[in-house]
Amino acid sequence: MSRLKFIRSEDLPLVLTPMDISEVLGISRNTAYEVIHSQGFPSFRVGKQYRISRERFLKWLEGHAA
Repeated sequence: MSRLKFIRSEDLPLVLTPMDISEVLGISRNTAYEVIHSQGFPSFRVGKQYRISRERFLKWLEGHAA
């Protein structure tokens, strides 16, 4: 059983990686990339890498938790 390194939202880095999203949501890396590519997900690219703002991710998560 893996241990989450993020216990509170304040523990998240300001800019998340796909692997951070995978860990927070408890999903596989491949599924995290599917989520990142989904319409309305707040990701952006830096070169060839995807990044996600913590603030925008938390707002997105609140909107999908209902």
